[in-house]
Amino acid sequence: MKLTLIVTAIAIFTCSSCKKEIHGCTDVAAANYSTLANTNDGSCFFSEPSAKSTTATVTNWTLNGTDYVAIIPWSEITIDVIENGAVMAYKETSTNVWAQLPLTTYDSVIYSTVIKVSVTVGQVIIAISNSDLSIPTAPTSIVFKISLVS
Repeated sequence: MKLTLIVTAIAIFTCSSCKKEIHGCTDVAAANYSTLANTNDGSCFFSEPSAKSTTATVTNWTLNGTDYVAIIPWSEITIDVIENGAVMAYKETSTNVWAQLPLTTYDSVIYSTVIKVSVTVGQVIIAISNSDLSIPTAPTSIVFKISLVS
C-alpha cells in the first residue's frame, strides 16, 4: 500500500509539470492573440492601421485669457484612437502648403506666435498665443487639416 502511494505521488508530481501544448497566436500585439495558446503556430495576423483626414475652415474663434481658441468637432476621434493611434493637425499656409502643428511663427521682433493643438474624444482644440502673453491678432478664416491613424 505504501509503495502504491509513493508511485502515485511520483506520477502526479511528474505529470503536473507536464504542459499540454496549445497551439495558437501568442503575440499580444496580434489581432488574433490567444490567451490560451502556449505554443505559437505562426497564425498571428496584425491589422493594418487605417488613416482618415478631414479639413475644417475655422472662423469662430473665442478669446480665452490671452489665447484665441477654436474647437473642431470630429466624432472619428475615439478614446481608442487617442490611446493607440495618432491625431495630427496641420494649418494651410499662404502658399497652400500644410504645416504641422504645433507651429511657431516669428512675425514680430518682440514675440513669437504659436498655434498649439490638443485632442480630446470627439474634438480637436486649436489655440493661438503670443510668447509675450499679449493677445494675438484676432484670427479670421484659417483652414486646418486633421488626420488620424487608428
